[in-house]
Amino acid sequence: MKEVTAVITQERAKISCNFEQVEQAIQDILSEYRGAVFTEDSKTYAKKHVASLRAQKKTLQDNLREEKKKYMEPWEAFETQAKELISLYDEPINLIHGQVQAFEEMRIERKRQLISQVYGELVSEELEDYISFNRIYDKRWENATASEKSIRKDISEIAEKTRKDIAMIQEMDSEAVPKALSLYKTSLDLTEAVSYINSYERQKQEILKREQERIRQEEEERIRRAERERIQEEQRAREAQEAAVRQAELEKAEALRQAEEEKVAAVEQAKAEAAQEVIDSFIPNAGEEAERSLYPYNVFASSSERKNLEMFMDSVGIEWEVLI
Repeated sequence: MKEVTAVITQERAKISCNFEQVEQAIQDILSEYRGAVFTEDSKTYAKKHVASLRAQKKTLQDNLREEKKKYMEPWEAFETQAKELISLYDEPINLIHGQVQAFEEMRIERKRQLISQVYGELVSEELEDYISFNRIYDKRWENATASEKSIRKDISEIAEKTRKDIAMIQEMDSEAVPKALSLYKTSLDLTEAVSYINSYERQKQEILKREQERIRQEEEERIRRAERERIQEEQRAREAQEAAVRQAELEKAEALRQAEEEKVAAVEQAKAEAAQEVIDSFIPNAGEEAERSLYPYNVFASSSERKNLEMFMDSVGIEWEVLI
């Protein structure tokens, strides 16, 4: 099919105006009024001159618009025809583009089916939760230049990397592995998952260390408390023993005191009985008349002892007198 290209040609039209004559007239007016001093008469003349100039200006503007309109009439007619011609291009463009687009869509659909087939072959069921088809899908695989070999290589590398990442996470001996796998499933970022496990283990060690320290402190406190209780118990035992000793000493002292009192009482009783015997020995038997003699004595005694002696002698019937 022969290609026909639209070619626009234009014959230059000539438009003229007495620019120099009008410009000179305006310059003459400027020279006339530059530095002028107005009077009452010249003011009226100047006003008429301004009105004339404004009328000339308006006439030129109106003439310019009118001439431009006349000048543009052939262009506007030409432009309308050209736009109608331009619009005719849309129908074949849209027809051909639609056919090309339909073909391209069919090609892309076949390519997508191929990609889906390759995905099913290379990605196992346990990996689908991590790298679903839509998640790893690359629009570049739809390009006509993307071969099946390159697509297989890309998907295989993604699957292999994911499998190794999961294995590495699972091999870490930590309670945080399930959570780390969940994080990895969301981001597919091995560094983030490993960092989470390491952080968890550090926190776990810190918590364990604090717990061990708490247990150690509690054990030390228990030992100190047991020691205090032992000391207190020993103190109470000593105090009880000392109290028992004091009580025994008190009881012993009381027994000694009572024994001493009984001894003193016995001695006093014995003295009393002996004295009574002595007194009784001095009392003459009834009906018996003893021979009596005068005995001189020097007695060394206190006043009260003297009185007691005199009362005694009186009681037993001894006659006595004080020698001065």
